[in-house]
Parts: sequence; structure tokens; C-alpha cells
Amino acid sequence: MNSRVIYSLLVVWQVMAIVADDLDGFVPGFRIDQVFIPSDCTHRAREGDYMYQQYTGYLEDGTKFDSSYDRGDTYNFHLGVGEVIRGMDMGMKGMCKGEKRKITIPPELGYGDDAVGSIPPGSTLIFEVELADVESSGYKMELLHMPENCTRRSAAGDFIREHYNGTFLDGSPFDSSYDRNQTYDFTLGERQVIKGVDMGLMNMCEGERRRLTVPPILAYGDGGYGDIIPPHTTIVFEAELVEIVNGKLRWYKVDGPECSSEEAVYFYDTISILYNGFTESKLEFSSGENETTVYVGGEDVLYGLTEGVIGMCIGERRRLRIPPELAVADINGAGIPQHTRITLDVELVDVQKQDVFKVIDANGDKYLSMEEVEQWLKSNPEFADLAENEEMLENYKAKYFTGKDVDKNNWVSRNEFYGYNTAAHDEL
Repeated sequence: MNSRVIYSLLVVWQVMAIVADDLDGFVPGFRIDQVFIPSDCTHRAREGDYMYQQYTGYLEDGTKFDSSYDRGDTYNFHLGVGEVIRGMDMGMKGMCKGEKRKITIPPELGYGDDAVGSIPPGSTLIFEVELADVESSGYKMELLHMPENCTRRSAAGDFIREHYNGTFLDGSPFDSSYDRNQTYDFTLGERQVIKGVDMGLMNMCEGERRRLTVPPILAYGDGGYGDIIPPHTTIVFEAELVEIVNGKLRWYKVDGPECSSEEAVYFYDTISILYNGFTESKLEFSSGENETTVYVGGEDVLYGLTEGVIGMCIGERRRLRIPPELAVADINGAGIPQHTRITLDVELVDVQKQDVFKVIDANGDKYLSMEEVEQWLKSNPEFADLAENEEMLENYKAKYFTGKDVDKNNWVSRNEFYGYNTAAHDEL
């Protein structure tokens, strides 16, 4: 494919992605068009709010499959808690009373491969919606303290340490991490805590403190929590973000073909890519129309990019969310910011396979020993300095042998070396 065409596609892809990012992550094909925005908006819908919705639903060919207008009544639901398809939860977030939107929902955010009524399997759905009314859930987030310096804000996928005091509305306590002198540690945005806390600790600085008033729909609902929290109870948390320990690489396949493991990208391959990216501060960078050559696993390559392209096929596109811990190198001196959260859109143009395993396997027994790895490191011009630097040699032996010996049997198989069937990721 012509590189100019690929680049133009990437630009459109990024613009569309930003629209979705502002709502609830990025899924290809998801789109919101604001048809009418009222001049007066005192409240924007958020998770937990009770929505009074009017809608008409169409298939891509224009066939109408449902309409609340035809029934003469609104469709009512709580936003963001799974009472409707995910694409509808995403598409109505932030709406004002009286606002109208057109929401395009791909199958992944709709009914997937299931047939529902007159909706065929794998259908993209188009909804024309109007928010007739909205009742606030009562969720509140109040800033109690903001540190003078904030170098990083929390995001989904971050493993964080939090301190909190939990009380009822009358101020009586039900739990406190301070009393235990131990932080509560969890991964943000992965449903390891109640919805109201997940929401309230996003985009937070280390040392910041907030008060979260969490209604039942975003807390423990109709069931309560044992003998501690009664059913239908609003609870209050005064939360302090003590530390953002580390983040996770999160990626999503946008589109592209499937391929065999032998054809897919793995460590030590040389690849050609096109990319667009932006930081938390919206600083943008791009490969432009010129393909960029990357040695996968090279020391001068963004670590998050290396992990994010593993398993890609030629023609595939991915969106990578790279935490600061994995943004500690550049892409061939392109000047990409380091130590900051990066969103990177990547298209794989070409792959030059490099069977490094075969090169290292001096005796051809299809297993690598520590001795073979050490001999290869010392004889490889790329690592010429290792002969005189014992500490660096040990680090590279750990990288190419110890860290790959998954079953700890002192031998590294081809699958272990290349990570076949072991590469994991967290989707956006």
C-alpha cells in the first residue's frame, strides 16, 4: 500500500480515536456525532445517573429495528453500570438534558455475534438518541488537597497505593486504611474496587486527596456489603493517592489480517512502521509519510513499542497506551518524549525476520544454554563493550537467558526465547 495512503488513514484513525478516548476508551468504528446541543446545560450525565432516553435504532443499510418514539415512552436506565449495551453507555456519557446525538456502535460494543430480535449477528448499530431528562445519582467528587508539583496523573491500568477513610453520610466510620497503617493497593480501572472509587481516583496526582460521595448504584447497591454496609446506602470516602507504583501497557487491535506465529513480529525482527502519537499534554508526534525502521528489542527503541508490536502482522494497526515506565527510550532518535504517558497508533508495513535463536544455538540442539548465550554476546559487534564490563554482561545474560527461561530448567527453548504463546496484553 502506498505510504501516503497509509498515513492519511492513520490521521483519520487518530481523529476518530480521540473522540472515543474522551468517553470510555478507544474501539474502532465507534463514533459520536452531536446533532443538537442545548444552550443551557447545568448537568452532564455521568455514571450512575438515571437517564430518560428517546431513541431510534437503525442497521447500517438504514433498516429501522426499534424506536422508543413508536411506543410513546422513554427508555430509562442507569448510565455506566451495564444496564444497556456498552456502546450506549459510552455514547451517552456527558450528555445534557435535551441534547441529541447520533451514535455509531460496532458489534464489539453492541450485540457481538448474537442475533437479537431483527438485529443480525455482527451488526453495526446506529442510534439517534435524545436525552429527555436525567436524574443525578448524587455522586460527588470534591478536591481536598492538591500537591504543589504533579508530574504524573493516574490512569486505567496503573497499580496504585491508596489511603482512605470510609464513612456513612452521618459521619460514622465503617472502615479506614489509616487505622490499619496499611495502604489499599489495586490496579485502577479493572473493576477491583467499586465503580465509584474507580471513577474517583482517575486522573489523580500522588499526594492529592479527594472526598468521594458514592451512591448505592456505584457502590454496593441493593445487596449492601455483609454486616458492614446496609443495602441502598450512600457512602463517603476521603481518599489519598499515596503512590502510582507502575502502569501497564494496554493495546487494542484496530484492524488488519491474521497471520501465523512464524510471520508475526517477535523480538529481534526488523520492522517498518508508520505511527502517530500524543502525550497526556496532547503534544503530538508522527512518522509522517516516511516509514520508520525499528529493531524490535533494540536499546534505542521505546520499550512500550517493543512490547506492543509483538505478534503483529503486516497490514495490522494497533493503538498502544504506554505508561511512563515503558516510555524510557525513543524511536530511532525521533525526539519522542520520555517518562510520560503516551498513546501511539502503529501500522506495521513490513517485517524482516531475524532468527537470532538459530544464530545463538551453536550446537544446533534447539535449546540455548547460558554458555551459548554468553559466547554469542561476546562475539556480537553490537555488544562489543561487554568483554570489559562484567556487570553489563550479567545484565545482558539476564535479558537473553535468565529472563527467558520460563520453566527454570536452565535451558531456553525457541518458544521461550521468542515468547510464542506467552505474550500477554491488557486490552483498552
